[in-house]
Amino acid sequence: KDAETLRFERLNRAGEELVGQRQADLLGKSDYDFFPKEQADFFVAKDRETLSSGALVDIPEEPIETRRGKRWLHTKKVPLLDSAGRPQYLLGISHDITGRRREVAELSAAKLSADAANRELESFSYSVAHDLRGPLRAIDGFSQALLEDYGGRRDPEGLRYLARVREAAQRMAELIDDL
Repeated sequence: KDAETLRFERLNRAGEELVGQRQADLLGKSDYDFFPKEQADFFVAKDRETLSSGALVDIPEEPIETRRGKRWLHTKKVPLLDSAGRPQYLLGISHDITGRRREVAELSAAKLSADAANRELESFSYSVAHDLRGPLRAIDGFSQALLEDYGGRRDPEGLRYLARVREAAQRMAELIDDL
C-alpha cells in the first residue's frame, strides 16, 4: 500500500484469491472500498501503527470478510522506507489460517467431549463400585460367620468351599477398588 494514502499499489495472486477480486479491481483503492467499516478501521489503524512505529507489526489473528466468506489471517506488516528513512510503502504479508483455526476449534470441542465422557465414566464407575460393595461385604461377612460359628460341623470340602468363597469375595473387593 502507499504509505500516505493506504491505497493498494501491488497485490500478488494469493491476495487476489484470498479476497476474491482481481488485482485490477483492487489497485488504487483502500480497505474501505472492500471491507465493512469496522474491519477497514481496524486494518487502517494497524497500518498507521506500523508506519508510525517504523517496525514490524504482527497480528496473529484477524478476521476478514471476503467474497468467499469470513476468513482468518495471520498478518505481518512492515514499512518500506525511502532513502531518507521515511515510510514510502506498507508491506503486508498475510497467511490464511482459517483451516488451522477450524481444526483447533474441532480439536477443542473433541477434547471437551472426551473430558465430559471421562467424567461420566468416573461417576458411573464410582456408582457401580459403591453398589457392588454392599452385597460383597454381606457375602464375605456371612461366609466368615459360617466358618467361625459352624466350621466344626463342616467337612473339609465344605470348609474349602467357604474359604474359596471368601477368597473370591476379597478378590472382587480388590477389583472394585481398582474400578
